[in-house]
Amino acid sequence: MRTGAAPMMVDGMGTASQACVALEGLALKRGAGSLYDEAWLQRLIQDHPSLLPIDQIEPALTGPVPICLELALPSGFVDNLMITPAGGLVVVETKLWRNPQARREVVGQILDYAKDLSRLSYDDLERAAQIARKDKASLFSLVHGDAAPEAEATFIDAVSRNLRLGRMLLIIAGDGIQESAEQLTDFLQRHLGLHFTLAMVEMTLWRDPIGDRVLVQPRVLTKTVQIERAVVRIEQGMSVTPAWVEPLATTTGAARTSSLTSEAYYEALAASNPSLPGRLKALLEALESLGVQADIRRVLMLRWFAPTGAEFKLGAIDQDGRFSSDYANWSADVVGRVDLAHAYQSALAALLPGAQVKQTPSPTGWRVVDAAGRNPELAVLLDHREDWIGAITAYIEALQSAVEARG
Repeated sequence: MRTGAAPMMVDGMGTASQACVALEGLALKRGAGSLYDEAWLQRLIQDHPSLLPIDQIEPALTGPVPICLELALPSGFVDNLMITPAGGLVVVETKLWRNPQARREVVGQILDYAKDLSRLSYDDLERAAQIARKDKASLFSLVHGDAAPEAEATFIDAVSRNLRLGRMLLIIAGDGIQESAEQLTDFLQRHLGLHFTLAMVEMTLWRDPIGDRVLVQPRVLTKTVQIERAVVRIEQGMSVTPAWVEPLATTTGAARTSSLTSEAYYEALAASNPSLPGRLKALLEALESLGVQADIRRVLMLRWFAPTGAEFKLGAIDQDGRFSSDYANWSADVVGRVDLAHAYQSALAALLPGAQVKQTPSPTGWRVVDAAGRNPELAVLLDHREDWIGAITAYIEALQSAVEARG
């Protein structure tokens, strides 16, 4: 059960006349005469999509553009449909969350929408959106405006692929949202094979009694789910993908975890070299015993946390399959030991033919470059995987000693 005090508005901050005014809670209501209802919230999200904390749920889904309201599908009408410039799909269902029956219905409903969407072609989706919008605007023009026509084919391919895979972000937005893992599991088991992320976002409303303004406070309550040998596990605060994965005996931890963001990353990585995703996942699995974590956004960041909670970056791998070592400098410099990051990078350079540490006037700018002066290729580093792991191990041990020495 969530508890907490009402937000406060502070007037005259830091002055002798400083005063606090408690905001009054508002509830979404259904029925005639209700100012704040599902339709109001639906329109608010359409006009202000940034209200939804999509970047907290799936960092890859940046810049979603509202396409239409009430998109007709065989199973019903999608409240809000958005598409990102990269072709990512976002489906929003705005609901009151008043009773157990409504809870079951809304979760089942949005999952049925995902299933219906996965059966559409790009042209089908465009026609449905035009009917909902009552105009003939193309999806590409709505999302990209006056972008170069040659970009349209890439956009169409991305949207088509996401439709085919059922790869989309599903958001249930409303007030009073509550749902247990056990209640969700039943629904999710029926939709294995669709690569969606399901998130529940509570939209709490508060009224300022003096200014008569309304504060809308979005909060991500739950992001789903991980499938392990077709068994659903809900993890609060983690966003992973319901899809078939390899048995636990061969795929574990970071290599097993998936999300729309990580799928997009590995897909782009495979475009540069089809062997890289599998080899990289094997490396991440091997690094787990050292406590190394992979944070996947636009790049994959290798991170290690000291017992004190201090974060140290070990380098980043971009979607083109190149490794940036200079990230190590900044975090090591925070504890006054950028020299340890330099030693780590020297060890990496020694593994690669023709590589060197490119030194800059600022010690935090040093980085490993290959013989051509570029960030080294991940594939070449992976050819020396065990030595790379050895360099990481030595760096972590040196960092741990430095942190302990600082007390």
